[in-house]
Amino acid sequence: MNETINEALILKYIYRRSFLLRFGLAMAAWLVTIFYPDMPLIQDGLSYEKYAAQLASDWLVGRPSSVLEVGIGARAPGPILLIAFFYFLTGGLRVLPLVLAFYSSITAWGPVLTYKIARQLGTSPSGAYYSARLIMWSPAFLIWSALYKEGAIYVVLNLMVYHILLLQEKWQPRSLLIVVGCMPALFALRFYLAAGLAPIVALGLLFGRVKTHADLVNLLWVLLRQIVLVAGLIFLLGQVGFFDRVQADLPANLEEALATIQISRFDLATSATSGYLPDADVSTPEGALAFLPLGLLYFLTVPFPWQLGSMRQNITIPETAFWVLLFPQILSGMKRGLIRNYQGSVLIIAMTASICILYALFMGNIGTAYRMRAQVWLLWAVFAGLGWEQKYERRLAQLESKQLRGQIR
Repeated sequence: MNETINEALILKYIYRRSFLLRFGLAMAAWLVTIFYPDMPLIQDGLSYEKYAAQLASDWLVGRPSSVLEVGIGARAPGPILLIAFFYFLTGGLRVLPLVLAFYSSITAWGPVLTYKIARQLGTSPSGAYYSARLIMWSPAFLIWSALYKEGAIYVVLNLMVYHILLLQEKWQPRSLLIVVGCMPALFALRFYLAAGLAPIVALGLLFGRVKTHADLVNLLWVLLRQIVLVAGLIFLLGQVGFFDRVQADLPANLEEALATIQISRFDLATSATSGYLPDADVSTPEGALAFLPLGLLYFLTVPFPWQLGSMRQNITIPETAFWVLLFPQILSGMKRGLIRNYQGSVLIIAMTASICILYALFMGNIGTAYRMRAQVWLLWAVFAGLGWEQKYERRLAQLESKQLRGQIR
């Protein structure tokens, strides 16, 4: 990579372009919803905005609010709190385009963090830029970042991964505090995701990076440092009540958890026209294990090209096919990542494996699978950049400077 290229300019370009794409799509969806009420493209966002305005109004007059206790407020406290905070700062001024701009300014950090994660794994600037472009341009990320809470989930996941990678290398109190803050934030957005990833986050912190030819003293020091970091993480999460919330909201044991998943999965598979495999039984450990390979196949690949249905389903087919065709490149990137940054690559692989297992058992229709699968694509994008780098390594010297300079201008 030509060292004269300023990576700060690349990051600014990624952020600006990401913001314009997300804000533009959100505004277009809002206008369509206004003029064509039968096509509510941001129905979740409009509901969040309505309840957030009520919550902000309650705050401004100093009265207790029940918005977060029942209904959609209890199911989606994260987005409602975020928008309510914005309305509180504006003194209750309720202008949805401002909310869309505010939210897009947050979700636009997703591709920027993807670039940083890729660089932290040892990817070249051009490979990291390739990864960021996947998140910048892929329709799934644009759609779900238009005031759906998935956009915030992408930022929180990326932010958490990036700072864990930093903590694997050295002690950084700021990064530890950010990771601690990400866990309750993720819990407010998707509580089961935070609970499932918490052990992997702790293990990821435990695996510190060492110099290639480190001596025994250095190895012991790194191990001690990481143990202190994990202890600090557990202590701080306990202080903010994370473990109490997990214990209160999650099933008591595996059997109860699988029974809950079975009920939800059956409802997803039978209540939507895009439902699949309604006869699957994951209510027992044996049944879940037997179904897992098939469930994983469906989760990662539906809709298949021949599964034509509604307009919304049909427009997801090309993007899904594109990502499926990227899987060999992603696997190649995983191999390359394990060589360049073993600890960081293991962290991301373990996180995505956990997410895949959960959703393979849980998902029962194409629409929900498409929505949740983007969480996996988000983290696999960094490996796609590594795979692209390997595939075109002989051409990188010529492509990097020309491509990045030209697009930034």
